Amino acid sequence: MQLNRFEKSIVRHPLRLWLQRQLERRMLLKLFAKPLPAFSRALEIGCGFGEGIALVRQDLGAEEVWALDFDFDMVSHCAGRYSDQNWLHLCQGDGSTLPFADSQFDLVVDFAAFHHIPDWQQAVAEVHRVLRPGGYFVMEELYRVAICNPLSRRLFEHPQENRFNHAELLAVLEDTGNFEIIRQHQLPALAGIILARKTAGKA
Repeated sequence: MQLNRFEKSIVRHPLRLWLQRQLERRMLLKLFAKPLPAFSRALEIGCGFGEGIALVRQDLGAEEVWALDFDFDMVSHCAGRYSDQNWLHLCQGDGSTLPFADSQFDLVVDFAAFHHIPDWQQAVAEVHRVLRPGGYFVMEELYRVAICNPLSRRLFEHPQENRFNHAELLAVLEDTGNFEIIRQHQLPALAGIILARKTAGKA
């Protein structure tokens, strides 16, 4: 789904950018043991206005970054913002049908995109497919209570069916042993952050 005009303004607000660059960045880096793993190819699902791209490249050290968004305006914005960066590859697409080969990435990140995807379980399966065995998956997500309430429904446009909470998200990640949960934290009922790793030997 695409963001509505109001949500786009929130995403670009200076306070939101400050939170991403100061607080969320620190939370993300604390998920990983030191030294950081080496990431040659990383994918961001739902690149928005490009803050996550900068974090994946500069803070996580990915050599090459692929960034996908359902909203062509977001892809176009990032193309302008990073016009001279040959390490970045942008495309428009759906997180539940990723246009990439199997086992292509060392790292996949979701910075609050999956709560916009109607079939988020299929999106998780697609992440598993495009990650190499031992590759990492980072999820920072909003949960059912945060988006399925009268105020949120009035201000934003999110799918209201088949939404999830922290426990349900963890359960799908761990289903059939596809992912190992490395670290996870939640703001009770509202949001959470998870670092998972694709189980070695899983195709």
